[in-house]
Amino acid sequence: MLDGSDYSILLVDDEQFILDSLKGFLEDYDFSVFPANSAEEALELVKERTFDAGIIDLRLPSMSGEMLIQSIHNMRPEIRFIIHTGSVGYTLSEDLKSIGMKSEHVFFKPMADLTILVDAIISLIKKE
Repeated sequence: MLDGSDYSILLVDDEQFILDSLKGFLEDYDFSVFPANSAEEALELVKERTFDAGIIDLRLPSMSGEMLIQSIHNMRPEIRFIIHTGSVGYTLSEDLKSIGMKSEHVFFKPMADLTILVDAIISLIKKE
């Protein structure tokens, strides 16, 4: 089994059920998970602590997930990102590609096998 005990993850989703269930799943793999229900809350967390990766929903109430990723990247360029979205037709913007994101960093809800997400997080972080 993979071990995420050395990794700190920012998790952003405005749907509480998804936030809670994904947080619990990642904690089962020993990740340190810090949830945020909004972009504003996520930005405050980023000011307070360091993260290895962020799992970001695209559709947030006051700021898009893409804008949030760009904002966090400007503050902390060392953080790597995964998009977790229900927008099935989504393709990465050129702006996100320019900071190193690839289509393999985009996952669509619902995911039948969340262990794929765990593998992706560890692979993404280890590429640093």
